[in-house]
Amino acid sequence: MRTALLVAAILAGAGTIAGAVLLKPTGFERCVSIIGRDIERNASPGATLDPRDVEAEAARTCSGA
Repeated sequence: MRTALLVAAILAGAGTIAGAVLLKPTGFERCVSIIGRDIERNASPGATLDPRDVEAEAARTCSGA
């Protein structure tokens, strides 16, 4: 019983760590987020920007294209 509880606790901890690693944003995702916010902030007042266009432009900037 005690061994099973220890094994369950180890597996739960390993699962938590694996989940945190998988959910961590990559450098590219952070770059797109930052550049996208910058594009939206610098848009002319009252301009309506399509979020897909903003994300695409930010991705091009971050990829160097």
